Amino acid sequence: MVLGCSFVFLTACSVPQVSAESRMFIDLSLNFLGKYELSKSIIFDNQPVGNFSSLTYKIPGYGSPTDEGIRFYGLTDSLGKFYTFKVDLNPAEPTNFKDITLENSTLIKNQQNQPLYPDSIAFSPRNSVFIATENLENSEVPPSIAEYDLTTGQLKNTVPLSSFYLPQFQDSEQIRGIEPQFGFKGLTISPDGFSPDGRDPFRLFTVTEKPLIQDRDPEDETKLRLLHYVIADRASFLVSETLYLLDKSSQNLVNIVAGQSGSFLSLEQSSDSGKIYQLFTGDATDTSRIASLKGDLSKIQPVRKKLLLDLQDLGITVPNLTGMTLGSRLPDGSQSLVILNHQNDGTEFLLFSLRSDNIRD
Repeated sequence: MVLGCSFVFLTACSVPQVSAESRMFIDLSLNFLGKYELSKSIIFDNQPVGNFSSLTYKIPGYGSPTDEGIRFYGLTDSLGKFYTFKVDLNPAEPTNFKDITLENSTLIKNQQNQPLYPDSIAFSPRNSVFIATENLENSEVPPSIAEYDLTTGQLKNTVPLSSFYLPQFQDSEQIRGIEPQFGFKGLTISPDGFSPDGRDPFRLFTVTEKPLIQDRDPEDETKLRLLHYVIADRASFLVSETLYLLDKSSQNLVNIVAGQSGSFLSLEQSSDSGKIYQLFTGDATDTSRIASLKGDLSKIQPVRKKLLLDLQDLGITVPNLTGMTLGSRLPDGSQSLVILNHQNDGTEFLLFSLRSDNIRD
């Protein structure tokens, strides 16, 4: 009788079922706040700046004063430079953007003093920037991911790349590696690794903008590779590599950003819009030893994606998205997200608020 009553009690008070999706993805919401346009005709150091093509937020360090303003580092069409600029937010205005001021430009070169073609940038806890560079047609400079000094632009360290990514030719035809002008477009560093003075190892993630030459199927350019590195003082190394599948309607990947506790967002460009996805990498197959991803991939679990926002729903035209980064906290306590969009007259900075208890500065 006691056992019977216990059974009735347990069945009446059963634990609520939790869906698989809710275990993978964080409950996030994005709200569009407004935009600010920076003219491409701005002259800095006697040279036109052009359009910004990548962006990263300078996360304040431990013990740093908080009244110095909000700063970002960005890449433009200029050869081998990154720019420092200050952003003023006005909490009294609906758009929040008050002003964007260029403060400095820094030239980067490799060990052979050759100019580089930077494609993506990420601020690091070592008070430096990691920059991914692309290779051009008939260029002997291979694609790279490297760390540069914030002040001097001097090369500090390089990130090891598998031979899968280095261009290889046969009878003047490229048969392997990254296609010229399409390097590592996504570049981001997990904020979990921002320790005092950057002494602790941290995690860097990057994605190829287009499939590798050896990964392409006819009329299919959706197979990208997402790389996960640990960056340490003496031995940076690849932890894993996973398959990222572009949406069939997307033209290319614009960027990824890493939040806390392994959370990610990605931005994909379609013909006249863009889609922001939340990513889950926990059960994705490690593809780091697979030389080619051509053909059937039914036995490979790709990175899981959940659509968070289609920018077309905002009623604004975004024909040329080029960058995305998490920014500072907004006055209401939410996290800011900034997206770059090229227009004929300059670069639009699109400002969003991102709400979640799981993503922080």
